[in-house]
This record gives sequence, structure tokens and C-alpha cells, in this order.
Amino acid sequence: MGLLSYLSEPLLFLVAFAAAAFGLVVHNLAQAWLADRFGDPNPRRYGFLTLEPRVHLDPIGLLLLLLLGFGWPRFVPYRVYGRREAWVALMGPLGFLLASFVYLLLVRVLPRGMGLFPVVQGLELASFLMIGHAVVYLFPVPPLDGARVARALGGPEVRRLLAQIESWGPVGFILIFLVLSYTGVLGALERGVYGFFLRVFAVLGV
Repeated sequence: MGLLSYLSEPLLFLVAFAAAAFGLVVHNLAQAWLADRFGDPNPRRYGFLTLEPRVHLDPIGLLLLLLLGFGWPRFVPYRVYGRREAWVALMGPLGFLLASFVYLLLVRVLPRGMGLFPVVQGLELASFLMIGHAVVYLFPVPPLDGARVARALGGPEVRRLLAQIESWGPVGFILIFLVLSYTGVLGALERGVYGFFLRVFAVLGV
């Protein structure tokens, strides 16, 4: 499930881990950029509009990325409300999908020879991981982005339910990830999005 099973192929492992970790940064940059556009000074004030890894990456999130193939970055400190909050939250999963699309594009254009095959494999693995992150983060379970969307657009009952789930801490969304993984739902969704990207590349002639 995680990346440690690829340690026997060091270059593939390093590329996949680095690309997946950068995908977490892209998630944050996408949210920080839109919150900044909406006039929120906090993302810029706390450095979330930079590429500085120490700002974006969370050690425990990186550890779980290695162990489970699913991690998280530090949360972007944005303070916008209503529909704007929902749009900022949705930018996170869209950032994952953008990273996945770019990695898969590189897979399509990079040569397989000259020792680059492990690099291509690592990028393809990272592309799958980013699709999985996008899917999981859309679920309305705190503190995932889907919960922020639900809180922004839902009524008092929705917010009370989310507050109850939030009291579970990280257990809720880790449980969601494990259930989606072991039931095969996550894999099916990953393959669906992956196939859609391939159709886009076919239309573009890539």
C-alpha cells in the first residue's frame, strides 16, 4: 500500500516519494493562491505562497505517505467564508489532480531508455497517489477539504455533525482511506481518473 515496498528499487522510490511530497505542496499552493486572491492575508503572511518545504510539509504526514501511500501537508491558514471558503477548500483536491496530470504528462513524453525507466515508473506511481489523495480529500470528514466545503455550504445540523466527527481527531479520515482502499473503491476511482487523463492526452496527440 505504501512506498516502502519500493525500497528495492531506490531510484523509483525516491522519485515517487519526492513527487508525491511535492504534490502535497501543490495542494497547499493552490489553496493559498485562491485565498490570497480573495483578499485573505494569512497564507502570504505565513509563507504558504512559497515553495519552502518546511512551511508546507508535516513530518507525520510524510511518514504516513511512506507507510500508507497517503499523507497530508500542514493546513493552510485561510479565513474566508461561505462560498469563497468552499472554493478555496476545493482548490486542494484540484491541486492534487494538477500534479497528477503533470506527472502523467511527463510519463508520456520522457524516453524509457538511458536509465530513465525507474524515473518514469516513479512519476506514474506518484500520479496514481495524487489521484487517490484528490478522491479521499473530497470526502466530508474533518479535517479533509470536503468537510470544509460541507461546513461552508451546509446548515447548522451539518456543522454539528462535522464537529462531532472532528472530535475523533485523525482517526476519521485515516479510517475513510483504509475503507476506500480495502474495498477497492479507491483503486477504481484512481483508474477512472487515470483513464480520463489518457483520453485527454490522446485528444491532444501526446
